[in-house]
Amino acid sequence: MSMMIEQLEQKLQERKEAWWEWHKKNPQVWDKFEEYTLEAIKTGRKHYSHWAIINRIRWNREIETNGGEFKISNDYISFYARLFHARHPDHNDFFRLKQFKEEKIIEKLKSVDENIDRMSDKIVDLSNAVERVNQKSQLLAAQKNILFTGKR
Repeated sequence: MSMMIEQLEQKLQERKEAWWEWHKKNPQVWDKFEEYTLEAIKTGRKHYSHWAIINRIRWNREIETNGGEFKISNDYISFYARLFHARHPDHNDFFRLKQFKEEKIIEKLKSVDENIDRMSDKIVDLSNAVERVNQKSQLLAAQKNILFTGKR
């Protein structure tokens, strides 16, 4: 399973890198994301949707500026929320974020690995116990045989 975990970690790293490259080419998205988020905070909100912020950017870009088709991948939305939390630690719970899907699967795989390790340990313990019982049974059988036959 460790190979699967490595593959998932690599996939997540690739997603992060792809977003970062896109982010560097489109700094205006971050500027607006930060601006609109700070506006939402100023209204007294304790939490808000990072999807709503991105959709406001999309709407404004397409409707207000007549800027033509403008694409922000849905895969990038949570990266902006995480970046906001990193740059504004006093608001690090403003967006309610889930784990990345890869992180969730990695966590489950690690849990399965731990359970398998525990079960393996229990199987070894059980096998050792069975061996001890077999040895004692053989000893008892030998003792009973001596008692009944008088032979050793």
